[in-house]
Amino acid sequence: MMNWIKFFSAFLLALAIVLVTIIFTNAQKPFSAALQNAEKSVQQSGELLSIEHAEIYNGTISMVTVFGKDEKGIEKAVFVDEKSGKILDSVKLEDGIDSKQAIQTVKSELKVDKILHVTLGVEGEYPVWEVAFKSENGKLNYVYVFFENGEWWKRILNL
Repeated sequence: MMNWIKFFSAFLLALAIVLVTIIFTNAQKPFSAALQNAEKSVQQSGELLSIEHAEIYNGTISMVTVFGKDEKGIEKAVFVDEKSGKILDSVKLEDGIDSKQAIQTVKSELKVDKILHVTLGVEGEYPVWEVAFKSENGKLNYVYVFFENGEWWKRILNL
């Protein structure tokens, strides 16, 4: 009788591990596909010669920001519409602040407990850094900082 209990316990554990793995893999497929399509679109257009990484930005328009270097070796960020694969805009990274400076801008005025993510995207016609963080009281906050000069654009606090 004890062997049957061990067998069913091991079987249920293995089944749970397999199901969690399948669910997690299927949940990641849309994000992976969006990143791969954006990278392919950027390379085919010739905007970037080499790609370092890409990240998804969900603002008024969902887009993928692809970071890399162009044929002259200049580091750029290219913004690609997630749905159509159309290139929306691009910026030279040397023309604005980096993610660390965006975080410092936020930390200089607000009490930050934990940074969740920092993502570059476009709102309207301006590139912005979206800084998502938890404050000391455990509340979720989103702060948008202009890429070009590091000034505040919008704050969504204490969610």
